[in-house]
Amino acid sequence: MNNVEIEDFYHHDFTTASEWEVFIARLEEIMHEWKLTSTKIGRCLKSGDFVNCQWNENSEKLHFADSEFTLKHFKLKLENGDIDSPLDENEEEKVQCHRDVINTSNDFARMDENHLEIACYYGIREFLVLQSTKRESVTDETKIKILLSSLTIAAANANCDIPTLVQVQESWQKMYLGTSIGKGICSHFDMVHLKKIPPHCKYLTGLLALFKQKAGESCGVRLDPVMISVRFSYLLKDWTTSTWTQEPPDFDFMQGETLGVAELGKLPFGATYDPIAELHLFTTWPEMLESVVIDSEGFTDLEPQLALEWSVQVTMISSPACLLGEYLTDFLHVCNNPKTIVDLLGDAVIYSQQEEQSLSSVFNILTESRIPTISAVVSKATPKKNTNVEGPIQEEILLSILYFLFPDADKNTKTPYGDVSTCNVDEDQWKGVKTCAMDSLVWRLSVVAAHCTHNLGGVVALAQLWYEFVQEIRFRWERSILIPG
Repeated sequence: MNNVEIEDFYHHDFTTASEWEVFIARLEEIMHEWKLTSTKIGRCLKSGDFVNCQWNENSEKLHFADSEFTLKHFKLKLENGDIDSPLDENEEEKVQCHRDVINTSNDFARMDENHLEIACYYGIREFLVLQSTKRESVTDETKIKILLSSLTIAAANANCDIPTLVQVQESWQKMYLGTSIGKGICSHFDMVHLKKIPPHCKYLTGLLALFKQKAGESCGVRLDPVMISVRFSYLLKDWTTSTWTQEPPDFDFMQGETLGVAELGKLPFGATYDPIAELHLFTTWPEMLESVVIDSEGFTDLEPQLALEWSVQVTMISSPACLLGEYLTDFLHVCNNPKTIVDLLGDAVIYSQQEEQSLSSVFNILTESRIPTISAVVSKATPKKNTNVEGPIQEEILLSILYFLFPDADKNTKTPYGDVSTCNVDEDQWKGVKTCAMDSLVWRLSVVAAHCTHNLGGVVALAQLWYEFVQEIRFRWERSILIPG
């Protein structure tokens, strides 16, 4: 026999880890990094915890078979912390997710955030989700089973009893499959997505029959009476055709030909159109025995008027157009405007200021009495409109604004200043808020400045108002005339 040497002999190294083993090892490593092993049992969830408490989220990217995935961890952050509570003998054999699943306190919770619908589906406070990073749909059955197996093996190796789920099918379907292993019990979190509801599943009778069939196939024992909770949802979206149509308030003031004093003293408040997008009404029957209620195609005991609990949820539109917000936004834009009054109103401002500082006006001030009479005060306090300075505000409207700011110049004024020191203000309510006295001169100036900026010509109208206001203040100061308010 001749010895033949084989040079190219294939040798497989079974000690080299495959891509699948590396993927499982990375999952297990992430679970250890996030300290998800041997979690403690927390307190029982209360009604509203899913909605009112915050959710903590961690995420980590990993690769497998030329695909990128993201592993996310969601945990409900309870207000009082996860305080250990004494457990019964039966409770000691359950993990956290088992206790949460059978807890009815958070049934029918509504959460629209990404992946948090899992908490609504199963009522669990903590879970792991594996999804494709590039939003690619995981529809292949073999790939789904591999990902589920990988998560299950990693969770078992890391002694992690937190539910682990994989997002499958199209992303808009929000479909998840997963498992939870702990205390010698394996729980499966399965879902089915149907395009149309089967006729027998539209009523409670058919759902109970389906539930008993699925539960009886695995246990093989007689089931106890089933506890059920029912909720009906009613959605109102079209406000125009419904009988609940709410007429918006009158937002047309300051838009007419005349400008009244009542409109000058207030700012508009409210939305230009209804800020409510949807109104949800929920009628709920919590925790009933199946023997006390009938709901079939021919007869039903579930009348909404007889429901034990009613609740309403209001969904607002994302960015409603609010009038007061528009006024304040205009003011913020004015604060960032670098233009001066001369830039906005022209060189006429400089000429008018030079005329006022002429020598004749100075001698007139020196020769006048320092103690003016009441008639002289009224006549001198009349605002003097400078015809050389033009702006977008009409003369009659500007005069009414100045009379509103300086009511002592009008004999028949309807808006005199009251005693600012005696205004009733709740100090506790406005504690820490820096503001002027209500209905004072600065208060009225702020209100009319908002009207001028928003309705009467923008920043140019505001510059015109400010110029006339300073002129009036200077006129009174030089003649020792009392400034009201």
